[in-house]
Amino acid sequence: MKQGIAQDQFALLANVDRSYYGKLERGERQPSLALMLRIAGGLGLPASEVLARVERLLAGAV
Repeated sequence: MKQGIAQDQFALLANVDRSYYGKLERGERQPSLALMLRIAGGLGLPASEVLARVERLLAGAV
């Protein structure tokens, strides 16, 4: 989802270390549930919506 802000700015919004967030984006790390909640908050979306979008993306990749 594009928010029109830089990765480091978003990481700050979501209270996530910038370098760790970069690893999440590249698929090098898997977020915990607590981190998913912070990321959803940074996106301004309910966590359920973020997870539903990920589920749809993964279903299309199979």
